[in-house]
Amino acid sequence: MNEKSKSNFNFLISASAFSNLADGIAGFAYPWLFSLITRDPQLISFIIVCSTLPHLIFVLFAGVIADRFNRKSILIFTRVAQIVLSGFYILVIYLNLDLIPKSVQIVEPEFKSKFLIITISYILALIFGVLEVTRDNAAQSFLPQIVDKENLQKANGRLFGIELVSNNFLGAPIAGFLIGISLITPFVADTILLIFSSFFIFKIKGNFKREDLTNSEQKTIPMIKDGIKWLKSQTLLKRLAAYTGLANFLGAMQYPIMVLFAQEILNLNSVQYAFLAYGSALGGVLGSYFADKINNQLKESKTLLIGMFLFSIGMFLPYTTKNAFLVAFAFGLTSFGSIIWNVQAVSIRQSIIPDILLGRVNSVYRLLALGLTPIGAFVGGTIVKLTESNFSREFALRIPFLLAGIFMLVIFLTALKLLSQNLIDKTKNNALNQISED
Repeated sequence: MNEKSKSNFNFLISASAFSNLADGIAGFAYPWLFSLITRDPQLISFIIVCSTLPHLIFVLFAGVIADRFNRKSILIFTRVAQIVLSGFYILVIYLNLDLIPKSVQIVEPEFKSKFLIITISYILALIFGVLEVTRDNAAQSFLPQIVDKENLQKANGRLFGIELVSNNFLGAPIAGFLIGISLITPFVADTILLIFSSFFIFKIKGNFKREDLTNSEQKTIPMIKDGIKWLKSQTLLKRLAAYTGLANFLGAMQYPIMVLFAQEILNLNSVQYAFLAYGSALGGVLGSYFADKINNQLKESKTLLIGMFLFSIGMFLPYTTKNAFLVAFAFGLTSFGSIIWNVQAVSIRQSIIPDILLGRVNSVYRLLALGLTPIGAFVGGTIVKLTESNFSREFALRIPFLLAGIFMLVIFLTALKLLSQNLIDKTKNNALNQISED
């Protein structure tokens, strides 16, 4: 990298560190707060549905935004909007702080303003989801503007590593301690960190205006169709998106009930639950460090398959145990597999998609990869709700891990044939030839 690119990347990675630390704190604090408000797995799962629904209904428009407008400005705007909404949620919690239970309840808690808090939480989760989809799509499209293609894999590895360290190593444990001080404290910290993140995005220098796509004659729907048409011709990217989507669907089945699983099966308090994230963080850091090295030794196809296999084992293990350390180990396997998969998949994507289409194709890809997440969250919560009416509560909270592990292993077996190195090499060579012709 030249000095300007290095400086800009350092600002970007600093902004990512603060925003992911904020996400880590919020990602722990919101589910824990919601578990104090309700013990209903469906109501808890619906907060995940709301926050991930934009991946299904808005992501294509986020791609147009990323290609039509200045991507740096998008990153700033979305963060500022999050800061404003976080401030509003802090006010809501503060006004109802005396009513919300401070400890985990065995039975469904009932208190004044419960319905109001749940409704506001759902609405804000949906808006936060729209902002997150817009921000993440712009960020993935922005990176190739400040980093050369030959450095993308290394840059993505560093970004994923920073994300895991900030999100899990630091975010969740900090949130666990902050909740012990007050339910409102982690949300204040989240807002302050987003302010710091915005500052570093401001510091990135360069002209990132999308001059060729800002005229008003270009309509949104035709622009979306261009992205869909390009991706339809790419067999490799369609398969990567489909496999990522299925994995995210199965992971989303587990995530909403994880806090209930930790509280009721593992008997963990907020601080102990937060330290489960260390397993995930350690696996992610190791994954980000070894992804490039594994790829150099085994090539992309085998790296992707290893990632998928570890993901399936990590999904299944919590079904078998009440040991929190083993669950943390399972989180580590899942995280390691996810990171080495994502580093390869994102790097492949960024290296072959033309810059002029990068935002839109990314958005179509992310629709396939993340669009099933809200459905998975709803299915997971519903399965637990239905199962506990006929079986024990413990078995009901375990069953999403059993189902996800089995189905993920089946998916892995199909990938042995469909994600060949020959297909990857052929796709990348075709992309290089297309660039040379242009």
